[in-house]
Amino acid sequence: MKNICFVTNYKKTYFFDEIGKELKNHGCQVYWIVLNQMLYDYLKPTYGKECLLLINRERGSIFSEKIGEFKINELVFVDRALKYYGEWGYEFLRNIQKPIYDFIKGNKISYVFGETTYAHEVLTHRIIKDKGELNCSYLHPQTIRIPNYHFTFLVDEFQSEIYDCEKYSAYNDGDIIKVQRPTESVVNELRVKKSMNIISKLKRATRLFSQKNMEKDDPSVSPTNFKGRLFKGFSEEWNRFTYPLVKTLDYSALQNKKFVLYTLHKQPEASVDIVGRYYDDQFINIRNIWRILPDDWYIVVKEHTNAIGDRSFSFFRKLKRIRNLVLINEKINSHKLVLDAKAIFSVSGSIAYEAALYGKPAFLFTPIFFDKLENCYRITYDTFREVDNIEELLTEWRKSNKEKMSIEQFSRYLLSRSSKGLISDPLTDNKCMSKENIEKVFRAFILLINED
Repeated sequence: MKNICFVTNYKKTYFFDEIGKELKNHGCQVYWIVLNQMLYDYLKPTYGKECLLLINRERGSIFSEKIGEFKINELVFVDRALKYYGEWGYEFLRNIQKPIYDFIKGNKISYVFGETTYAHEVLTHRIIKDKGELNCSYLHPQTIRIPNYHFTFLVDEFQSEIYDCEKYSAYNDGDIIKVQRPTESVVNELRVKKSMNIISKLKRATRLFSQKNMEKDDPSVSPTNFKGRLFKGFSEEWNRFTYPLVKTLDYSALQNKKFVLYTLHKQPEASVDIVGRYYDDQFINIRNIWRILPDDWYIVVKEHTNAIGDRSFSFFRKLKRIRNLVLINEKINSHKLVLDAKAIFSVSGSIAYEAALYGKPAFLFTPIFFDKLENCYRITYDTFREVDNIEELLTEWRKSNKEKMSIEQFSRYLLSRSSKGLISDPLTDNKCMSKENIEKVFRAFILLINED
């Protein structure tokens, strides 16, 4: 059996703890990289302190020589917490490099399982990739959105490459992936609806003033001071309060109009800040799309239902100054918009995945695992400079389809590298904690670990 390691991630830690216990019971030596004392104390009785590396604020303040160049400027800039810590954020990422390296090397860890949401996770990924002598792989277990209740292991920090292990294949001859609403979207919408009621608002206010459940030693929590938290909490509540004042239009505004669609990402979020870095300014993305449209075409922008509160009234006011921009009501069915649009643009969102499955032009700003599918086409800033207009871009899209996988080919490719099961946390979707799901996910882990 090989030695493996998990990286803690808030409530998802409790889910991976269940997987870790199963792996431990089957002979694996399980280690953890831990971000705060509370989770350290929770995990210690099961795994022992010698199997835990604590990289909380205190440990991250102890000087340690850096072991390489890992684009720390980039990591601090995109991290939703460290960007608020000033110079200490850079010190933290320098000081944890050698402890992470030594922990992996000293314990002969073969696989590290974690996300690529926070800077310390991406840093760990880069250390492992850069230091080949570790003989270790960093894998990101991730639900694949469509089809529902399937997950895979992603190899790179851009979530574009899938680990090739067909031992746990979920593919059956003839399986074809079809458009369906991701379970995650349904769950999030219910959470958002609940968050808007008065009881949820009172609970948020109570947590804000009491600082309940806030682990002050956790470097992925920001801001840690009361003044900063008060300002952040007030800003979010103010954005939620003022959002109804933003004038959105219903579907009748699009009648007899040619339009392209851009759906806003929730932000901060790994899919745009980490996976889509350098394209994380969504206003610039929208403006660049608009620049290549004929003067009688429209660009339709739709807010993410789970993002209400993230963006200010002034953001939408600036957005609506763009000529022929339609800010559509967030409750309108996205599938109808996709089917009627001339093209769909997204940084890395599942809306592009759905559009491609519908046979619509789906333009992505960053590589992601489903961009191998026909109808997906990658664009960059240079793309906008080089094409004369949207029609030329659509011509290039048609040509590119000859080199892409058909839906049948992509279904085989994705499902043969996927397993049935749900990767989540008990707060987002408590189905992940069921005995049946834990067994499915554990089976994929053990097959991957014992691949050799």
